[in-house]
Amino acid sequence: MSKHLIFDGAPSQVINLPALLKAGVVVVLIGAIHLYASKSFALNWFVLLLQAVAVMAGAVLPFIKTAFTEIVIDTERIIWRQGVFKSRASSLELSAIRSITCIQPWWQRLFGTASLIIMTNDPAHPQRRLPGIRGAEQLRQALEEAAMARRK
Repeated sequence: MSKHLIFDGAPSQVINLPALLKAGVVVVLIGAIHLYASKSFALNWFVLLLQAVAVMAGAVLPFIKTAFTEIVIDTERIIWRQGVFKSRASSLELSAIRSITCIQPWWQRLFGTASLIIMTNDPAHPQRRLPGIRGAEQLRQALEEAAMARRK
């Protein structure tokens, strides 16, 4: 059986939308608290700005992690590479795949992305997740076919 590429890409940044929305809500709450407290105390804009920057920095971290994630799937294995300062790579032989589930929350459906949950025979990593994949259902079918062919 010849080895060929099934998928090569990164998760969609759409998966980080909840983190960004949560950070936005927290920044609004911080602003409201400062505004309410300004009736009793002098409003310190620098403290408000510092808090907002800290919250948004926390929200940007998932975007950076996603940007530095690469997933390569061929007919033999799945390879994950990720890391900003320290690179980490792991792989999974397709013959170790037991089942693949496609999960698509309503908000990801709007953007055409989904997550693939891969159940494996690997005792150290019985479950693997491929988040924010475009065309996830087609990839799930291709992976199942490749895993079945690999087991034969």
